[in-house]
Amino acid sequence: MKIRARYFGYVFGIVLISMLLIWAGSVTWRDLRQLRESLSPSEWGATHRSDHIEASVNELNDIAMRFELDGDPRKRAAFDVKCQDLRQWIHANQTMLSESTELGLMDQNAGAFERYASLTAKLMDERVSGSVARDPTRILEQIQENAAPLFVACSKLDIAEGLVHQQSLEASHHALGWLQELLAVQMGLLLFFLGTAAVAVYRGLIGPLRVELVESRALAARNEKLASLGTLAAGVAHEIRNPLTAINVRLHSLKKNLIPNSSEQEDVLVIGHEIQRLERIVQEFLLFARPGEPKLLTISADSLLAKMQSLFGSQFEKASIRLNLESVPDIWVRVDPHQIEQVLINLIQNAAESMEHGGTITLRARSGKSRLNGSIRPIVMLEVGDTGTGIPPDVQNKIFEPFFTTKEEGTGLGLAVSARIIGKHGGTLECRSEVNRGTTFTIVLPPAKAEETDEI
Repeated sequence: MKIRARYFGYVFGIVLISMLLIWAGSVTWRDLRQLRESLSPSEWGATHRSDHIEASVNELNDIAMRFELDGDPRKRAAFDVKCQDLRQWIHANQTMLSESTELGLMDQNAGAFERYASLTAKLMDERVSGSVARDPTRILEQIQENAAPLFVACSKLDIAEGLVHQQSLEASHHALGWLQELLAVQMGLLLFFLGTAAVAVYRGLIGPLRVELVESRALAARNEKLASLGTLAAGVAHEIRNPLTAINVRLHSLKKNLIPNSSEQEDVLVIGHEIQRLERIVQEFLLFARPGEPKLLTISADSLLAKMQSLFGSQFEKASIRLNLESVPDIWVRVDPHQIEQVLINLIQNAAESMEHGGTITLRARSGKSRLNGSIRPIVMLEVGDTGTGIPPDVQNKIFEPFFTTKEEGTGLGLAVSARIIGKHGGTLECRSEVNRGTTFTIVLPPAKAEETDEI
């Protein structure tokens, strides 16, 4: 459930960040386009309309004055053409304006230009008729007087254009600041997105692979050590067993010649007990180093635990230990019954030894899902729980190590052998414990199908 919630959380976060990035990108694109349009040559040139009108009028004045001096009809025609061009340009710019102040000033310029063009054309027509003697200086003054109202209108338009230009610069500066902040947010979101993606990829892919690699290396190193230990164990066991057998035979012969209840007979009994202990240690050592291959049968977990209850039930009653069974009949496992029984016996005996003044041992079988052999899969769990003294945390990390024991006469191979047997079955042996509250050992195994039953 937690993994699924975390997965949906990652997906939601990625979708949210992607939407924020798309929104920020669209806003940035829109503002950049508006800023580009505001700074385009056509828009920039539009803020200098008054300069264009003033320059055109000065050119018209120059044409009119030269016509006054030489009377060339081509200059008269050029004046009309120039006036028509400027008239069309003013009309085109009037249609482009939307701001009321600029539009009103442009209309004033249009009206002033029409008056200027009419009065100056009239002066030029009088020059053609030649009815009155003309003073060029006076004509120049009249032309300048005709243009004066238009120049005043151009000055007003220039001031208005300056204000518009200033407002445009301020808006562009504001837009650039906003774009800078937006880009910073985008970069932050992008870095967060990349970091989140990297964490997700690491946790989802690289992390598990790294854990599996470490576990595989540790398992390979452990198997290599165990293989060497197995070779050593076979030799050591052979060398120890032969002398023990000879000693045991001679000891049996000595018993016949000893006086009952004598000190010599007591010594022989002690020696016999220690020989049996040595034989058990050798047997456990061999079993740990070279466990036999399991002969798998499909049986119900309930039958395994029920057999343990019948085996220990009456024995534990004398020690004030209650043995409870909690299981589900339709849970099936494919195991070697004798090897699994050996493991259960070892775990139950350990549980009983942890309760000196009595208590409860619970045998439980249940199914579920958990990580086994590198993947999440269905599992069967056989549990042996007790209400004993528990295992200290510093000891829990060592209980499956060979030859580690807290018992005076223990070999330290019981749990190590059990873990090896469960490993041969494709499972794991796990432990959880709390001091003064008890311990639970869990045998985790792959499930089997009921129709493949080999119930014995």
